Amino acid sequence: MMDAVFQKTRELGQALIESEAYQQMKAAEDKAARNQEAAKSMERYLQLRAQIQELLSRENPDSAALKRLSDEMDAEQDKLNMIDDIVAMTQARAAFSELINQVNQVLQFIVTGQVPGESECSGSCSSCGGSCGVQN
Repeated sequence: MMDAVFQKTRELGQALIESEAYQQMKAAEDKAARNQEAAKSMERYLQLRAQIQELLSRENPDSAALKRLSDEMDAEQDKLNMIDDIVAMTQARAAFSELINQVNQVLQFIVTGQVPGESECSGSCSSCGGSCGVQN
């Protein structure tokens, strides 16, 4: 029986890889990776993040240095957000993430019979707070 579950999981994974959302995400990632301006800005962003993490690992981090690095990192993020290839990649990743969320919601509904986000009712209206829709 477990073999059937894993076989279906592999099929689902393959279907996701073949989906338009995944293909668009990969194309957007590849295009962003070839963008020299984006690569340079991303490298700087990651360097700043590493410096912040290193500072935070110290016993008494220098708050002025943390503020300066954080401001630089925010500025670099703003630069990244102005690069069309990065914007397209971010949007494509969000679309694929939404597809994954929808798949997870369907799986959860099939397994539990509940739509994600529905409150579970204990059977006692005193613990419910009215969110289940049953009036006391």
